[in-house]
Amino acid sequence: MTKIINTNTFGLEKKRQEDPSVLKDIDGIIKRRRLNVAKIPKPGSPVVAVHSGGMDSTTNIAILLEDFKLSVYPAFINRDQSNLKYEREAVNYFDDYFSKKYPELFNKTIEIQVPTPASEYKDMLRSVKNLGDGIESRTRIAYPARNPAIILTAAEYAYSLQSKKVFPKTVFISCMKEDPPRHSTLTSMRILNLLICQIMGDYSWQVICLPIEREYNNFYGKDVYLRWADKHNLPIEKTRSCYKDQEKHCGKCYPACVNRIEAFKKAGIEDRTKYDA
Repeated sequence: MTKIINTNTFGLEKKRQEDPSVLKDIDGIIKRRRLNVAKIPKPGSPVVAVHSGGMDSTTNIAILLEDFKLSVYPAFINRDQSNLKYEREAVNYFDDYFSKKYPELFNKTIEIQVPTPASEYKDMLRSVKNLGDGIESRTRIAYPARNPAIILTAAEYAYSLQSKKVFPKTVFISCMKEDPPRHSTLTSMRILNLLICQIMGDYSWQVICLPIEREYNNFYGKDVYLRWADKHNLPIEKTRSCYKDQEKHCGKCYPACVNRIEAFKKAGIEDRTKYDA
């Protein structure tokens, strides 16, 4: 069993953005329908994985390929994000990398255009985020529909693959315990999972986020994925975290660059990322 499972279990119930009572209720509904809440598909099974070009989603895909031997169909969501050019470059780099290393399992990434948030109120959302201060400002999210839109789009893409006689019913996403917004919590993942099951009329659909999946006794951060990446010689310096529209990482934006830098320190691994001086 991979060390990615049953790792650093303490803390989920105490994270202020999680809602244990909602999790318990939704888990109960899902278990009554399919007996288990989250189950890794058998080796060779097709799955869809969200890929942003960042170190979390890139390592997540590598784990699905290397440890679980799954047939991965990555989805890169073009949201008209400010760092689109650099995220795309990272995605393209790892498309080539994974295609060569896992030719039987890796499928070319699809880029899907889903502009979110809408340009008509994007600046207004940024202003709303800045209304908070201290801890509250860091848990507020500028774009509350971002992750829901990404996950629902990935599920819709998975559903569309039936046209090619491919039947994935599991969507993997890579939120970490230190991710501040509520749309990156296990509570949100479960709500979206339940919604997808209801929409599809099929309770075998899953949304799995390995780092915070309590069914696997998991609740850990970027440092765990970094150690895995380092052990497997994954060129993590080629990933993109920074939100800015610039070649080098700014080293200052939160949570992207800030959490990236902290993760390398915590993991005790050399950070080869190029930052602004």
